[in-house]
Amino acid sequence: MSEKGNQGSGDPSSQPNDVEKADIALGKKLAKHRHHPVAEAAGKAGKFGDQGPLYALSAGVLAVGVAARDRRVTDTGLSMLGAIGAADVLKRITKRLVRRTRPRVLLEDGRYEADAGGSESKREQSFPSGHTACTVAAARALSRRVPEARVAAGAASVAIGLSRIAKGEHWPLDVAAGVVIGLAAEAFAALFFAAQRPNPRK
Repeated sequence: MSEKGNQGSGDPSSQPNDVEKADIALGKKLAKHRHHPVAEAAGKAGKFGDQGPLYALSAGVLAVGVAARDRRVTDTGLSMLGAIGAADVLKRITKRLVRRTRPRVLLEDGRYEADAGGSESKREQSFPSGHTACTVAAARALSRRVPEARVAAGAASVAIGLSRIAKGEHWPLDVAAGVVIGLAAEAFAALFFAAQRPNPRK
């Protein structure tokens, strides 16, 4: 599907559906001021939601737990690492299946395309938002182990997701898909983690 190249092709299958059109319209509106200082600052802060910093954060939590011999902190670090890893794998698989240009490509070059098959170009890897997926997974894992951190973790996830839209890196549906992937990944990691624990009833 291409907003620029295929609109006049006459092929109905190449045209965005109503949901996609609404997603594009909202994404363009939110990313229109992506060069504003506030949006620029939000974009820089949003980089903390990348896999690298999140892996480092969870590894740090794990290291503190091991050093302090604190079971709760150690389990929190392990849970976060597992959730982030699962989300990372799922979002990579999804990106290999879907090719979608980022909002900034449409805003700067007038080109929008979405199709199956994935792409090696970062400019065509909009779906899903990996930052959102990994941040949500980490936040959910943290909240599960440390309920008192739930509000702060949730707020951080929302802020990072919105920052990716505001910077023109992702469409709203990309972020929504990232949320779903993050929650699913954390749930899977939590089940796996629980299965490794000995059953106290045995």
